[in-house]
Amino acid sequence: MHFSFAQAFVMATVLVLSGCGLGEDTVALNVTGVDYAGKGIKAFTVEDPDDPKNHGGGFSITPYSAGGIQCCYQVPEEWHEGMTVNVIVSYPLEGDTTDERVANLEKRRAEGTEEHTIPVTISEYETPARGTLWVQFLPDKQAKVVISYLDPPHEDFSGDVKGWPEPSDEYRTKIIERQIKDISGRVSRTENSLAKIKEDDEAVIKQYWNIRQDTAPKDVAKFSGWDDPGFQEYLEGSLEGYITRDKTDLDQLMEMKP
Repeated sequence: MHFSFAQAFVMATVLVLSGCGLGEDTVALNVTGVDYAGKGIKAFTVEDPDDPKNHGGGFSITPYSAGGIQCCYQVPEEWHEGMTVNVIVSYPLEGDTTDERVANLEKRRAEGTEEHTIPVTISEYETPARGTLWVQFLPDKQAKVVISYLDPPHEDFSGDVKGWPEPSDEYRTKIIERQIKDISGRVSRTENSLAKIKEDDEAVIKQYWNIRQDTAPKDVAKFSGWDDPGFQEYLEGSLEGYITRDKTDLDQLMEMKP
């Protein structure tokens, strides 16, 4: 499950004000993560090295993004020197194909590296503790843990890693090229269908008739059936509109490439 920055931090605004609950000497904080490394996070947990029962989970995170918020991790109301937490993280499988990802999984299992444990010192926080436990994932499988009721772009955020992640040109290019590939394939399929409809291919026209009865019943209600000339005209216009829209999107994506 993934969240956009807006979704994640609207949730944060509501949740961090209350936390998950209080103990006599501790505060239970919500947990969230931000990926600055650009590799993404499959799953992660923060765990007390002295008390494994004290742990809190986090949502998966897409590259250069933020995860949602989960409960909870207990911290002392007052910070003290030497506080640490283990960040137990599982990284996404590597590879562009299913076979490559399966091979990577098998390699990790053989090496015992499906999960990584990163010991992190908790930076000083205000007393009493409040807000969210932020896990900031950094390059080289490093991490920082900051407890704050503010988010990283705020000037008073106590962590030394400020702001939201900035996607690299390499990552932006990869995402844009993936979108270009997907849209180009859709344009090709739509153009192929349009050509068959203009050639009066009954099988294709019937297929679209059945689809539109489910997806756009009000649009097709005015036609007597799949063989109504008006339906074919409507269908051609509709597909031509899709093609125009997708080609406009392709032009915009090409301009966005770094």
